[in-house]
Amino acid sequence: MFKQIPLSELKHSPNNVRKVKPSDQGFKSLCASISSKGLLHNLVVAKNGKGYEVVDGNRRLDALNTVHKDNPKINCIVIEKDDSEIGLHANMMREDMHPLDECDVIMALCHDGSEDLDSVASRFGQTNKWVKQRISLSELSDKAKAMFRDGMFNMATAQALTLGNHDKQDDFLENNEHNLNAASAKRAMTSAKIPTSAALFDVEKERAKLDIEADLFGDEEFITNRGAFEHLQASHIFNVCQEYRQQGYYDVVYLEDQYYWDTPELRGYQRAHNPDEYDVSQLIMVVTYNSFRYQIDTALMVHYETKEKEAEAKEDNSEITPMSFSSPQFDLVHSYYSHHVLNEMLTTDKIDMVKFFKAMLCHRKLGWSGHHVHRVGQIYADPQNLFREEPDDYTPLPNEAIIKHHKDIALELDGTTPLMYCYNLDDKELDELFVACCAEGLSRSDFQSEAMQEFNAIINPTNWFKPDESWVNKWKVGQLEQVEQWLYGGIKGGSKRDRVKKVTESLSEGKFNPYGTWPQTQSEQS
Repeated sequence: MFKQIPLSELKHSPNNVRKVKPSDQGFKSLCASISSKGLLHNLVVAKNGKGYEVVDGNRRLDALNTVHKDNPKINCIVIEKDDSEIGLHANMMREDMHPLDECDVIMALCHDGSEDLDSVASRFGQTNKWVKQRISLSELSDKAKAMFRDGMFNMATAQALTLGNHDKQDDFLENNEHNLNAASAKRAMTSAKIPTSAALFDVEKERAKLDIEADLFGDEEFITNRGAFEHLQASHIFNVCQEYRQQGYYDVVYLEDQYYWDTPELRGYQRAHNPDEYDVSQLIMVVTYNSFRYQIDTALMVHYETKEKEAEAKEDNSEITPMSFSSPQFDLVHSYYSHHVLNEMLTTDKIDMVKFFKAMLCHRKLGWSGHHVHRVGQIYADPQNLFREEPDDYTPLPNEAIIKHHKDIALELDGTTPLMYCYNLDDKELDELFVACCAEGLSRSDFQSEAMQEFNAIINPTNWFKPDESWVNKWKVGQLEQVEQWLYGGIKGGSKRDRVKKVTESLSEGKFNPYGTWPQTQSEQS
């Protein structure tokens, strides 16, 4: 849908896939073009609250704000949601789209098994090889990704680095600052010596076969007989697969250096996120071995049809109550909870927020897990959205005003960089801004994580769930009747719209606990 929207109502999308900063000269040229010829390509936007987020055209939005001091109406194409795939399509047609940004979007598309290399390549008009190259970049360490974004080495070197584990990558980058080329990176990542820590089998039992040598200047030992190592490693993996086969799985699939979602024998299957819901005979155990990192991972898969039948059977055999939420409802429950807890954290003294976020920044450096175990927050990433779509009565968090305040001041200062502006703040103001910025890195999933439970207990949120009409309207009529019986002692008459409005008003006190059971008891109320 085409629409003219006032410039003041347009804002950047937090989900913008482009992370690379455009060149100053390119931006000046864009401003000059808009000044002389107007906007030649419409912005693509999505409705968000009272304004619109720009899905495609963030550089043009910056240029428009630079060129226009008034508030003209801008030609826009309005889509239903902020889709990162649309942004990827648009940005790939122009310069400065970094391979790591492309990798992030491709991995997101393939995460649930609904896409594979061929379908992704077809989506973006690229080759299967191009998709594989982008996906391989997910194997880079945090340090390697940061240096790659900063342009300290090229794509070929980045791909060579993925042949080694994160420790190898970081060691190479720290000790080869002036020799970051693909050939030297590949040699370093595929060294003939293998650390004994890479062995999945019992090294002590097989020591005589492995030709182990010690590092004279350190504690680590290395296996020099690669053939013996690979044979013993393969035997161990075979035994692991055999043990799983004896447990009664429908099948056990072994993959080496492959993604389960791009394997022909697993087409039509998807991850079983709640395996306890299925009989073991319905599940496929996927054992994946990464020969570069010497690691085994497992995943349980279930056929699409089996998953759908189980879901239908579960719904048919279970009583529908107000606690039977649809996926959008349950997603919003987490959003309401996260918004309330974060607001309590920011507006009370229950937690030392400066200390909390300093701890959060530091804890991510104390270890790495490919599954993000105990890793909370995306402090180094773009701001997170607690709500996919803000509710009718959304209350801005206090950190939003703090950030805007400092942004407005910094924009008025000529010749002062944002870094120097922040550095010149007094300690109290900088701590306040630091907390405000870090708070934007928390997502609703973080507040459900095990690592946050102790802090949630300190906050002890009460009366936090106050849904708007759109949430209540997602209840089926039978569920609405049960809530009315609970609230008023009887079912109310009238149209569903009027009933939804009244129930929403009654729930505004926050006494309904979506994390409880049904019927609600006094102890379960929020």
